[in-house]
Amino acid sequence: MRICPNIPFADAKEERRQGEQAFTMVEIAIAIGVIGFALVAVIGILPAGMNVQKDNREDTTISEDEPVFLDAIRNGANFSTNDTTVNTGLDYLTNYVEKIYFVGVTNGIQTINPATVYSNFNNGSEIIGLLSTPEHLNVGSSNYSITRAIVRSLGGAGVQQNGANILTAFRYEMDVEVVPYVNFALDDIAYTNYTPGTADYITRSNRYLELISGGVLPASPAVNLSSGTGALAYNLYDIRLHFSWPVLPGPNNAVGPGRQSYRTMVASGLVQGTAVNISGNTAQPWYFQAQLYATNDQGNL
Repeated sequence: MRICPNIPFADAKEERRQGEQAFTMVEIAIAIGVIGFALVAVIGILPAGMNVQKDNREDTTISEDEPVFLDAIRNGANFSTNDTTVNTGLDYLTNYVEKIYFVGVTNGIQTINPATVYSNFNNGSEIIGLLSTPEHLNVGSSNYSITRAIVRSLGGAGVQQNGANILTAFRYEMDVEVVPYVNFALDDIAYTNYTPGTADYITRSNRYLELISGGVLPASPAVNLSSGTGALAYNLYDIRLHFSWPVLPGPNNAVGPGRQSYRTMVASGLVQGTAVNISGNTAQPWYFQAQLYATNDQGNL
């Protein structure tokens, strides 16, 4: 509508200005109401959008940290120099790995031995040595052990790097399993069920020598691999990294719903390093030796 009627004696320019259109108060109120409804909808989905962004950021952080630990474990130590320590370039991990401990799992129940909780590491060698601790060959699905580490993210904001802002930094739980890879059918090594000298006996006994015995054929071979010394069982390992996050405040290190798992195979010898003292407890590190092919059990797995 017009703001006011035309004034008869106004000039042409003033007359055009007087005839301009404008919004009424009712129209303005309706516009404000529409904008208000839109803002309510936007504000309503804002928390969900921020949560999605946070989840994506945490997923990306885990994906970036995983190769660092996996490569460090896989590379191990330089055997050619008879050195059972990893490169000192990994010493920066002492700013991020808060503690490492061993968890025994029996029938789904986890137990932690206080004597195997390590923190205040002196160098990256100690961290990689503990993370490379292997499981025993004769473990089963109801009785096994894992190595667990509480880690502050290596990536993220600069204010959280090198141990800064410990209380606000993104923290996650990393479970490491180093499992000797054994994949065979029992009949493939049951040579005592066949007549010596036959093709079946020779084939199965050779497989037994390669996988378990390492040189001697017992009269009654045990299926349990705890006493095995075969080269194959000690040169191929399945490494599994399981991430859970975030680690929640509190003494129990409870974790949130985030989960990621990674697996890889390593063809390498695994040897014990020199025992070290960490936080007043004696620790036995292990290191993969990329240049070593083990012909028998290197450390009484």
